[in-house]
Amino acid sequence: MRILIAVAGKTGTAMTCAQRLAERLEGAQVVDLNLGWPDPKEYDAVIVGGAIRMGQLHRKARAYLAQHKGALLARPLGCFICCALADEAQEYLKRNIPAPLLAHAAAAKSLGGQLTPRARSGMDKFLTHSLTRALEKEGRQPPSIDQEAIETLAQRMREALGAG
Repeated sequence: MRILIAVAGKTGTAMTCAQRLAERLEGAQVVDLNLGWPDPKEYDAVIVGGAIRMGQLHRKARAYLAQHKGALLARPLGCFICCALADEAQEYLKRNIPAPLLAHAAAAKSLGGQLTPRARSGMDKFLTHSLTRALEKEGRQPPSIDQEAIETLAQRMREALGAG
C-alpha cells in the first residue's frame, strides 16, 4: 500500500506529527506541500494535514484539498490539523476542510500543537509569548502533540484500507 501524507506548516509541528504518523503506517511517504504537490492518484490513500494559524489551515494545504478534491474523494482519506487551542479544533476542522471531504474522511483529527517561540519572529513571537502567559494565568498546560490522536488516525486509516 502506498499512503501519501501531504503536510504544510510553518514551525515544524505539523511535519513532526506527519512523520510520527508515517512511522505507524506501512508504505507511508511524507511530502511537504511547501516543496511540491504529488498527484494523489498515485497513492492508495491520502492524508492531508497542516498547521492552523489565526483560525486558518495553512494555505498550501487548503489549496491542495481544493485542487485535488475529486481524487481525494476516490480513495481513503484522512485529515489532520495542528493547533494550539484544542477547544477550537472541531470548529477549525469544519471551517477549513471542505464539507464533502470532511464527510468522506475515514478520520479527521487535531493532533495537538506546540507553542515554539524560538521558531517564530516578530509579531508571531510576541503572540506566542502572550498566549503562553495567558494559559499559565488560567492554570492551563501549554499545548502539546497528542500521541493518542496520532495513533487513532493511523488506526482508522489502516481500517479504511482493510488492514485493520
